[in-house]
Amino acid sequence: MQWILMGSSKGGYDHHWITRFVPASRHRFFDLHAPYDHDRSRKASSGGQWLDYFRHAFRGIRAARLSGDPTVGALTVFPQLATATGLLKRLLGLKRLPVLAWSFNMGQDHGGLKMRLARMGLQAVECIVVHSRQEIATYSKSFGLPEDRFTFVPFSVNVLHPTVEEDAEKPFLLAMGSANRDYASLFDAVRGLDIPLLVIAGAHAVAGLEVPPNVEVRAGLTLAECHVLAQRARLSVVPVANIWSASGQVTFIEAMMFARPVVTTRSIGSADYVVDGENGVLVPPADPAALRAAILSLWDDADMRARLGANARQYALDNLTHEAAAATMAGLCDRLQSQIGA
Repeated sequence: MQWILMGSSKGGYDHHWITRFVPASRHRFFDLHAPYDHDRSRKASSGGQWLDYFRHAFRGIRAARLSGDPTVGALTVFPQLATATGLLKRLLGLKRLPVLAWSFNMGQDHGGLKMRLARMGLQAVECIVVHSRQEIATYSKSFGLPEDRFTFVPFSVNVLHPTVEEDAEKPFLLAMGSANRDYASLFDAVRGLDIPLLVIAGAHAVAGLEVPPNVEVRAGLTLAECHVLAQRARLSVVPVANIWSASGQVTFIEAMMFARPVVTTRSIGSADYVVDGENGVLVPPADPAALRAAILSLWDDADMRARLGANARQYALDNLTHEAAAATMAGLCDRLQSQIGA
């Protein structure tokens, strides 16, 4: 079966993402590149961004109809494209166009017109993939959809191999990411410590916060530069403020892939990935004292860091790669194909 792949990245998805591991004998993917970049760090999409999503969705539906294939489907990445595609599908009466929504993560609970439109659009989406089990019940209630409309699939990344050693001469603590981060608690936790903290985040993520003297904030780094820092850091911390849906998964999963020990907030996003004391350390939300204690307990314990890092890497290689996710994706595509009688 043929699928129109719509992802919110100018670079496209098909050549570096899960779909390349799905056997072409079962499903083929046409990567319809986005002319814009999806900013996952913002709490809400602007009107201009929503216009981009609807234009992209329209192009995808148009490509599906022009293909002349009666069994073509749509595969979207991120919730905005799923919502836009579902709304256009309903508007155009395209009942035979199956929509598979991957990486569905709302970030926060919206109300008003935005939620009503989302409910309308998602009614036309046959399968919604989430990356945390608890989100199934959360989204089912919020969008008025049956729980069996949702499927949990662990978040996946490309296989990453450590190539850089930890900075032993100038060890530092690292925190990366802007979406739904609790940097207020992290700053309180490290204030007064003789431990340098490097934060890689957009200015809006730390706006209004008093940055301690031992903290440096940087922005605008490339992915390659972030990967180097993730390996050079003695310890990675992912403080999360979001309790409604998952946040921070990309950051702590990539750190795990690099065999770096991780301290992160006990939350919906971490529940299916981090086992406290086994492959990372979990701390209660909005608890600077607990976060400080976790950092200090690992900072001078090289054996514990090595054990957690090794366990984390093995878990990531076994469960969190695009290859691992491909089998599930192929199965979901098979299911939707059978539903339209192809």
